[in-house]
Amino acid sequence: MKQKNLVFVFADQWRAGAMGYAHEDPVLTPNMDAFCADATYCDHAFSTFPVCTAHRASLITGRYPLSMGIFTNCKTGLSMRLGDDEIGVGQMLKAAGYQTAYIGKWHLDEPEQNHCEAPASGARDWDAFTPPGVRRHGFDYWYSYGTYDWHLTPHYWHDTPEMIRVNEWSPRHETTKAIEYLRDIRKKDQPFALYLSWNPPHSIYDQVPQEYLDLYPDVQLKDNVSFDHIHHHTGEVVDYTPEQMKLTTRQYYAAVSGLDDQFGRLVHYLKEAGLYDDTVIVLSADHGDMMGSHGLMGKHVWYEESVRIPFVVRVPGNEKRLCRTCIGSQDMTPTLMGILGVPIPDTVEGADLSACLLTEQEDLSRESFLCACPGRDVFLKKFAEAGRDPKMFGWRGVRTQDYTYVMELGYDVVAKPARYLYCTAADPQQMHPLALDVPENRDTAAALEARVLTWMRRQNDGFAENWLSEASAL
Repeated sequence: MKQKNLVFVFADQWRAGAMGYAHEDPVLTPNMDAFCADATYCDHAFSTFPVCTAHRASLITGRYPLSMGIFTNCKTGLSMRLGDDEIGVGQMLKAAGYQTAYIGKWHLDEPEQNHCEAPASGARDWDAFTPPGVRRHGFDYWYSYGTYDWHLTPHYWHDTPEMIRVNEWSPRHETTKAIEYLRDIRKKDQPFALYLSWNPPHSIYDQVPQEYLDLYPDVQLKDNVSFDHIHHHTGEVVDYTPEQMKLTTRQYYAAVSGLDDQFGRLVHYLKEAGLYDDTVIVLSADHGDMMGSHGLMGKHVWYEESVRIPFVVRVPGNEKRLCRTCIGSQDMTPTLMGILGVPIPDTVEGADLSACLLTEQEDLSRESFLCACPGRDVFLKKFAEAGRDPKMFGWRGVRTQDYTYVMELGYDVVAKPARYLYCTAADPQQMHPLALDVPENRDTAAALEARVLTWMRRQNDGFAENWLSEASAL
């Protein structure tokens, strides 16, 4: 039987509700909506650690971020990247006879400025040229960069440190390169796996073509958007007026509509080239964006806007339309390997949930564990000065079919323990945390906390013991 190809497309900071098919945000995405109707739409997919590097590390390896020492983004001043000994999906697929390609944002390598003030590649700040070899984790064709948010004037590297500068919106350029790879570069007698990583709708929000912004002369904000004190999860105030919040939301939606255009181009090419029915196609993201919900911007928190992400999988010949099983970042690669019939290495910690996508079988009792650690520079400095491990702080939680439960110790060296329980099924905008002094809610929270503690101990997560000592007075 002919081996299926794989095209995995994912955006950065794109929440699950920001797609027409989700019937949540008023976003125009006709191409994605048509694809969702022709694929398996997973409505319980979550970013295990809702920040770029952490999700990407899990996606590539099928492992939990903290198992790999990943607790924030790859950034200047921090010696952290995806380790050379980690087995990535590119390596798994190559071993099974695939030719592999990666195009777009990587953000799994250490910034070059950690070791050289003026790298020959021109990389600055958090950015990095990833040279050919082990740090590409099995991807042969490479047209990528570390992280750079000027979407209208992007840059890339191929196989040398020579920076390739482009004056074109990055998703449009990257999609053109993906089509070019499929048309002109790949070997036609060998299965291929192409990963296409778009940066928008990630900030900088105004870096979007005017043609897409014109689609949104006005927007209606979600009911849970608050203007009283818009801030990041760590407390930094974002000085937005209601008018500025509306403009930012228009820009965010505009970027998603632009992605829809590019996704339509890619699908059109696959159909035109006779590849559509020979290819498993995935549409996803690394995490979401709060966009003012609960008065918050960005990601890194446990609310649905931050952790719930698109995960739409088209398997040729599969007629299943909806999957409600909880799927986390680390489950995505083993699930795809199961669909493709590719061996899954023992290093993988996620689950192969391919049966839940390919058949009527569901596991509605399954949960997705969630976590985050302090990662901003100011907090890392405080933790270093106090001799404390930031991985023992932040928050941990779990998302089930119906509930979200969170245990928080905060982002400073002095723990501020708190518990939160939401019936997300009945309160999808999480406006009404359940009172934990009500016996029924207390019992639900206790059962979920026991599951989170068991999961943390399996990961040797120091948060568990820190929580037990700090939260005893709650």
